[in-house]
Amino acid sequence: MINVRTIRKLQENDGLTLKAGRIITYKTGWQVGFAGVECTTPEAAIKAVKEFSGNCGIWYSEGIYYIDRSIRISTKHEALSFGRRYNQISIWGWQSQKLAYC
Repeated sequence: MINVRTIRKLQENDGLTLKAGRIITYKTGWQVGFAGVECTTPEAAIKAVKEFSGNCGIWYSEGIYYIDRSIRISTKHEALSFGRRYNQISIWGWQSQKLAYC
C-alpha cells in the first residue's frame, strides 16, 4: 500500500492509479473515474485511499487531492460515454499519456 509520503510528493496536476494500494500503469485503454472524494491534506487523502481498499486514482490540483474509484475501459468512445454519465471532466489515455475531455 502506498503511504502518505507518496501522496505528499505529488506536484500540480500529478496523478496515480492504484490497484490494491500499488501504483499501476497500463499500455492501452482509458481510465475513468466514477465515484470519489476531495481532500485538502495528504493525511485525508491516504485515509480515502484506504477506504477504497487501495483501488482508486489520485489526482492533485490547486491544493485538492481528488480520490476516485475508477475503471479501465478499452475504447475511447465507451470511456467518454461512461465519463459523461458520471459527470467527469476528463478521462486518462494510457497509450497517449494524455487527458481527453468529456
